Amino acid sequence: MLAPVKDKSFYKALLSIAVPLAAQNMITFTVSLADTVMLGQVSETALSAANLANELYFMLMIIGFGITSGSTVFTAQYWGKRDPASIRKIITIMLRITLVVSVLATCIAAFLPETFMRWYSEDEAVIEQGADYLRVMAFGYIFFSIGNALFSILRTVHTVRISVIAYLISLMVNISLNWIFIFGHFGFPAMGVRGAAIATVIARFTEFSIAVVYMRFRENKIHYRFREFFGSVKGYSEAFLKVGAPVVANESLWSVGSTVLSMIIGHVSTQFVAANSIATVIWQFFWVAASGMANATAVVIGNAIGEGDGRELVQQKADTVTYLALGMGLVSGLLMLLIRPLAVQFFAVSEETKKLAMDLLVVRAILMVSQGTTCQSIVGILRGGGDTRFAMFVDTFFLWTVAIPFGICAAFLFKWSPPFILLALRSDEIIKFLVTTVRIQRGKWIRDVTVTVPGCRESAEA
Repeated sequence: MLAPVKDKSFYKALLSIAVPLAAQNMITFTVSLADTVMLGQVSETALSAANLANELYFMLMIIGFGITSGSTVFTAQYWGKRDPASIRKIITIMLRITLVVSVLATCIAAFLPETFMRWYSEDEAVIEQGADYLRVMAFGYIFFSIGNALFSILRTVHTVRISVIAYLISLMVNISLNWIFIFGHFGFPAMGVRGAAIATVIARFTEFSIAVVYMRFRENKIHYRFREFFGSVKGYSEAFLKVGAPVVANESLWSVGSTVLSMIIGHVSTQFVAANSIATVIWQFFWVAASGMANATAVVIGNAIGEGDGRELVQQKADTVTYLALGMGLVSGLLMLLIRPLAVQFFAVSEETKKLAMDLLVVRAILMVSQGTTCQSIVGILRGGGDTRFAMFVDTFFLWTVAIPFGICAAFLFKWSPPFILLALRSDEIIKFLVTTVRIQRGKWIRDVTVTVPGCRESAEA
C-alpha cells in the first residue's frame, strides 16, 4: 500500500460528503430503532411480522441502491469532467429502471402479501400481521424509490444538505405518526403493525415531495426537468448496460441472497427473528459511518478519475480510504461489544430474547472489521473506479456458494445454536475482504467509463 494522502483537500472533500451521508444514515437508523422499540412493546409477534414483511422493502432498497450506484459510477466521473448534459441522460435511465422495479414490488405487496410472508415464516400470526403491513406499504414503494434515486444523484455533484433536511423531516413525521397510529392517540385506534406501515408511507411521501420540489425549483447544477424522462438516451443506454448493469445485478443478487438468509433465520424460530431484529438495529447504529464513507468514496474516486488524476494518485486515495476503513471497523466492533448489555435493555422483549440478541451482537462485532473494509472496497473504490463487473462477482459469488449453503447446513443439518448459524450466514465477509484487498492493490480497477455523445456535452455553467 502507498502512504496515506497528505493533501487536506482530499479529506475535506471526503468528509463533506461522508458526514452528511452518515447523518442521513443515522436518521434512517433512528426510524428503524423507533419501529423496533414501539412494535416490541406491542408483542414479539408484531416485531417479527414487521421485520420479515420489510424484507420486500429491503430488497427494493438494495436493488434501488444498485440502480443508483450504477448511475453514480457515471455521474461522479461526468461531474469530474463538468458535463451535466450527460448526467441528465443517466438520470433518465436511472428513473426508468427505478420505476419498473418499484411497480413490481408494489404489485407483490398489494396482491401477494400472504404468499410473500410464507417464504419467511410458518407462524400464522406472523404471516397475518405481516400481510396487513405489506398491503399498506404497497402505497409507499414508488415514492421511496424515486425520492431516494434523486437524492443519490445530487450527492455525486456534492449537493448533500437537502437530503439530510428531507430525511430529518421524514424522521419527525415517521416517529410522531408511529406513536399515534401504533398505540392509538388523538382519537385514532391502536393499529399495531398496520399503524407503523401507515406512518412509514406518509414519511416516504414526504421525502419524495421534497426531492421533486427541490429538483424542479432549487437545483442549479444539473438542471434536470422531468419531461426529459421521455427523451432519447441513445449512446448512454449502451454504456449503462455495460458498466451500470453489473451493479444493478450485483445488488439484485445480493438482496435476494440476503433475503434467503432471512428465510433461514425465520424458519429456525420466531425468537431468533426477534433477537436478530434487535441485533441488526444496534449494528446499524455503528454501520452508518462505514456506509456514509463508502458512498462518499465512490463519489471522490469517480470525480478524481473524471478530472484526470494520475493512476498513482487515484491508487493512493484508495489506499488511504482502506486505512480509514480498517480503523473504523476495529473501533466500531469494540464499541459494539462494550455497549451491548445496555443497548438491548431498550427493547421490551423477553430476557431470553435479550440474551440471544447479545450473543448475536458478538458475532456482528467480530465481523465488523472485514465487513466494513469490504464495503469500502466494493461500494466505494471498485465501483467508483468503474470496476463494476469484478465487484459484482466477488460480492455475489461467495454469498451464494459459501454463505448460503453453509448457513443452511448450520441451521438444519448441524442444528447449531443461533450465534453460530449467524456466523455461518456471514462467513463470506472474510473471504470478500481478502479478495478485494488483493484486487485493489494490483491497481487494475481504475477505469474511465464515460462516453461522449455528440451534441450532449456542455459546461457546468450552461
